[in-house]
Amino acid sequence: MSSGADIPLVCICIPTFNAEKTIRETLDSIVKQRYQNLDIHVVDNASTDATLKVVGEFDDPRIKIHRNEINVGGEGNFNRCIQLATGKYTAIFHADDMYELDMVEAQVAFLEGNPAAGAVFTEAKLINEDGSFIGKIQFPREFDSADCLYDFKKIFKAVLRHSNFLICPSVMARTDVYQHEIRSWRGEMFSSSADLDVWLRIAQLHPVGILPMPLMRYRISSSQFSAGVRLQTERADFFRVIDHYLGQSDVRALLENRDIQNYAALERRDSVMRAINLFLMGETGEVRALLGDMNAWDALRSAMQSKRGAGVLVAAIYLRILLLLSLKKFGQITLIFMKRAMGK
Repeated sequence: MSSGADIPLVCICIPTFNAEKTIRETLDSIVKQRYQNLDIHVVDNASTDATLKVVGEFDDPRIKIHRNEINVGGEGNFNRCIQLATGKYTAIFHADDMYELDMVEAQVAFLEGNPAAGAVFTEAKLINEDGSFIGKIQFPREFDSADCLYDFKKIFKAVLRHSNFLICPSVMARTDVYQHEIRSWRGEMFSSSADLDVWLRIAQLHPVGILPMPLMRYRISSSQFSAGVRLQTERADFFRVIDHYLGQSDVRALLENRDIQNYAALERRDSVMRAINLFLMGETGEVRALLGDMNAWDALRSAMQSKRGAGVLVAAIYLRILLLLSLKKFGQITLIFMKRAMGK
């Protein structure tokens, strides 16, 4: 077991808001880490439930409670975590997830052994509200180098192909990187995808570690599941981030035609997902507009290259058939199934 002042101090920040149902398990998994030289900050965003009461029941001098008098939003609370960070390394963990007992130890060992690295990510097991295992999140197969260290080019190209695969509550970064280079989540620019912007900014300045080990348990609640299939009709915030970086000449210089084609495939998937949502809402006119922008040849080529591309093409064709036959109430279950398949 790691302990004592002879090893780096690690700051773990936990932004919370109405997390009374899960914060006990989260904190329990943190205070029991094999790596014990921790400074733990619970940063509460004006919770209205018993979150702080539960946290206060922990008799651990490493735990410090900070309460926002007003709710400053998710990105604002992440920014406060950065401001409060201490020690050599900082992790911003989520209040509904759980962390394997060797997670901090493994990440510190990686960063200590790779002084050029700015941050390190891990894979995750998926659990439901009851804590039962329901799946896993793995990194794309191209991340298989022996040293687990990758540059911006490798990561950005993979994001253009797979969308955002970096798990936000798995990251540990050097505190100096957070406080002096990142400074803040840019929520005003990228909204719900501000975390991806942070990871890309770090990768532009430092190599990044990606450990192919499930060192945390990422909770999928019923509300999150509903959010995953909710009727989102606006272009995903993810594209705001990518468009920002594609606007940088040095980033564009790193890319090949295949990378741009991969990005176009992600846009087609987003358009079809939104079209399905609009159809389920009865907004058929807007569905036609979204499907009308599909490039048939590109969609066919994408379908030949991946199961996801095939699913996008099949869903677009199916939607067109439903529109042609005016079957507005038919096929809803099939469309929801197609959405889930395209998300994989």
